[in-house]
Amino acid sequence: AVVSTQSTGSFKLSSTTMVGITEEYVELEVLSVINVGLTTLQGFPSLPKLRSLELSDNKISGEFDCLKNCPNLVSLKLCNNKITDFASLETLKELTKLASLDLLECPIASEENYRENVLKSLSQLVYLDGIDREGNAEPDSDEDYEFDEDEGEVESGASGEEDGEEEEGDEDDEEDEEEEEEEEEEGKEVEKEEEEGNGVVNS
Repeated sequence: AVVSTQSTGSFKLSSTTMVGITEEYVELEVLSVINVGLTTLQGFPSLPKLRSLELSDNKISGEFDCLKNCPNLVSLKLCNNKITDFASLETLKELTKLASLDLLECPIASEENYRENVLKSLSQLVYLDGIDREGNAEPDSDEDYEFDEDEGEVESGASGEEDGEEEEGDEDDEEDEEEEEEEEEEGKEVEKEEEEGNGVVNS
């Protein structure tokens, strides 16, 4: 399920806090609340199936405790908010499935050793600001993640087939070697019999 403040109006804002998203929305998986003047996540409900949350272009400075009730959160976008210090991100350590965090255009992103400190503090992260720890770009969407997973399965399957072919090839080689050994033994026996036969004739 996808809810966006700009398109659906499924919930409303009261001053600078969110109201209207109650626990009746427990099936939500993707939620976007962009550029609506939020300063706090006060009132944010428990959304156990939420995987992606976008809160860019607001005025949020921290207080992410409420996100503990979203244990399956994988992607959190906080671009262009008022986050200024690393301490405000400490609560995110408890989101063990959080793989992607965006803090671009937040004051904290200008801090010295920003990237190193965030990745060290939040060890579960795979991507920070769209780049992983090896410098590779993040997939554009959840669909890309799924595609990569499927592709991995296909590759695994192909790999398995190749392994199977190699095993079959090894078995064929072993059989050929056994046949050659048997032929050599038969040849030796024939030679021995011929030698014995020659010995009898000569005597």
